[in-house]
Amino acid sequence: MSEALRHAEHTTTSVEGERWALVHRIVSSRHLLKAPQLREILLYLAVRVLNDNATSIGELEIGCKVLGRRSDFNANEDNIVRVQVRRLRSKLEEYFSSDGADEPLVLTIPKGAYLLCFEPRTSRPEPAAADTPQTRILSEPAAPAVTRPAPAWFARPRGTVVLLTVLVAALSLGTLVLWRQREALRRVPSAEEGRARRADLFWPRIFAPGRETNIVVADSCLAAIQDILDVDIPLSDYLSGAYPGKLVESVANKQLREALRLIANRQYTSLGDVNIASKFMDLSRRYTAQTSIRYSRFMSVRDFKNGNFILIGSRRSLPWEQLFEPQLNFALEEDHQTGKYFFRNKAPLSGERATYQPASGVVGTDTYADIALLPNLTGSGYVLILAGLDMASTEAAGDLVASQEFPDVLNRMLRSPNSQPPAPYVEVLVQEKAVGGTAQGSKIMGYRLVAGQKAMP
Repeated sequence: MSEALRHAEHTTTSVEGERWALVHRIVSSRHLLKAPQLREILLYLAVRVLNDNATSIGELEIGCKVLGRRSDFNANEDNIVRVQVRRLRSKLEEYFSSDGADEPLVLTIPKGAYLLCFEPRTSRPEPAAADTPQTRILSEPAAPAVTRPAPAWFARPRGTVVLLTVLVAALSLGTLVLWRQREALRRVPSAEEGRARRADLFWPRIFAPGRETNIVVADSCLAAIQDILDVDIPLSDYLSGAYPGKLVESVANKQLREALRLIANRQYTSLGDVNIASKFMDLSRRYTAQTSIRYSRFMSVRDFKNGNFILIGSRRSLPWEQLFEPQLNFALEEDHQTGKYFFRNKAPLSGERATYQPASGVVGTDTYADIALLPNLTGSGYVLILAGLDMASTEAAGDLVASQEFPDVLNRMLRSPNSQPPAPYVEVLVQEKAVGGTAQGSKIMGYRLVAGQKAMP
């Protein structure tokens, strides 16, 4: 992680800084505001060209690593990459003929290739006539649906700008580190690791040969919107074509609405998720598994019918967990008096508590995370869920699962005392001791063997 951060810092201060600044101005412009896939393609190409010095980028690479296509993606049958890059070229032309008319550099994607080309501007066209203030401002809603008053700090323009700057900068860094970690070198497993692998009942299920494993990282912008508006967005709304526009446009306060619109159109995950995902990517290589990292917003219900999945984050930032909540004993709920989240124990056993809430002690804070190994929607694969009450507890759960000791502990839970075959699914609640926002140790508070739910048609 530290090496990737140093690389990111070097990139922003090197001679490529001017080109990176141009890329970010384009990505943040109104021309790509409602085109998330185009933004992802442009940022990915920028990383490959400016950071990796790539001399060739193919359709297969873009299709799999940006657009979520599987490894058997056939560009001759599916022209999604060509269509989206053609749209991106058009958006770049629009930008440089209007908002970017004064840019000293012009960015293009030459036809027949997918490499970015930066060239000094030879002439500066007049701004397009259609570039008027009216094109940038959406109309006021007639009857706002959100009746809660805007937070006091949003009434101050300076506070809003500072908040958004910090939020976007932090999330951007997380996304950049994620890209760098995805390209980590493969490592050959040692003989000791090979012996541990053969005795393990856990990871061979998640990283099974011949079956794709998807590591799904959280939608941090979704969590930010819910926290700011104090709402809980269900999966049905998240899947709706009206999200996030309908929710954001229903906010009465214009300044808050503009800030939420900016957040809603970003696609970032947290540094904690990046750290966990990178560890699991390294672990998957020991099992020579076919593994990819997916962003929550680009998933669909159909995806969860086949293959294996690792979901990083709670239902607040990864609504897909709601598909599997009926199988869980420890339910994530909100204390409406304090606004804090906790786990409710649906069926407490002897010695267990009815609720597990975060609590501050003399040294650090006790927080909790739920770890669950469940079947996918058709029962043909596995879903591993890591859901913490906060980012620190989710990351600590990821560290625990990735540790050398955890498979052995889980194997003892799964093995039946009467010599029956091992149970297939399990849920574990762990307590994390956090000091200064960093987990210092884990303790298992309870676990349940889980019966698989009825497969979806």
